Amino acid sequence: MKFVPTHPRDCTAVRKTLLAVTLVSLVLDGVDGGALLGQENAVQADSPVTAQEEKASKPGETGFTVLPLWTEEQTPMDFLEAVGLVAKARWRQLYRPPPTTPAPERMRTAVTLGYLVGESYLCVQAEDAQQFRNNNQEVMTYCRTLGFGEKVSPMLLGQAKMAETEQWNELKIGVIEGYRVLESSLVDQRDEDLAVLLKLGVWLRTLEVVSSVVLDSTEDAHKKLCVGSPALIEELRSDYTKMAENVRVGDVGKELGVILDFLWRNWGRPDALEPNAELVRKTNQRLMESARKLSLR
Repeated sequence: MKFVPTHPRDCTAVRKTLLAVTLVSLVLDGVDGGALLGQENAVQADSPVTAQEEKASKPGETGFTVLPLWTEEQTPMDFLEAVGLVAKARWRQLYRPPPTTPAPERMRTAVTLGYLVGESYLCVQAEDAQQFRNNNQEVMTYCRTLGFGEKVSPMLLGQAKMAETEQWNELKIGVIEGYRVLESSLVDQRDEDLAVLLKLGVWLRTLEVVSSVVLDSTEDAHKKLCVGSPALIEELRSDYTKMAENVRVGDVGKELGVILDFLWRNWGRPDALEPNAELVRKTNQRLMESARKLSLR
């Protein structure tokens, strides 16, 4: 499957995705992917390795680091794409039921919208037009509840049309850009904390999907792909701590804190060990439990 970029920014995104896929394969084969990343960064001087990435890629930091499967510039769609090309993924078996009617609680609505965006990525990977359109309707409902449905309606209708006509390469680009529009819409409303909740929901749904793929794989090497990299977990924890205290102490905030702490203790700590099948199973179970508590009840 190949992307069909339409402008220079898309070309950059495609290059990063293909680089991530190549590096994942090399890391799984025991090749030093960090050296190849260094060559890439030498070519593109305006995209330096961040201090966080440099630290995470140092030998001995953890026993299972798979960086640069994920970097700050890569999206959940890149992650799904990379994992799907190195592990057998039965995407259509991983759909989740639609959420309930949006709750009055805006924090829960925002994180649920994030889960729905993550579901959009899954539907695109599965190339399932009907499921994408059904999920797109849910996205629209939650956007309306948060106050910017009218603003994003043309974009969402355009995505539904692309799915109907099976323009999957274009839709991949469209949903990545669409997430940025949703995020900026919340920021424009001065709902910065809700924008963080949106991001956390997107990534937690993505990690739930990937952990299911890894759980079904018989390849031991695939276990280390379960959560992308310790750098990703640290990024999400950092975003969480930047939210206002009243958000973090609410029911939604507490549950997010619990699951992010679990991921960090088991996957992100410098002394974390090589993951085994039991850890992958437990991670998948915890992610599914959090999804139910945060967005399905």
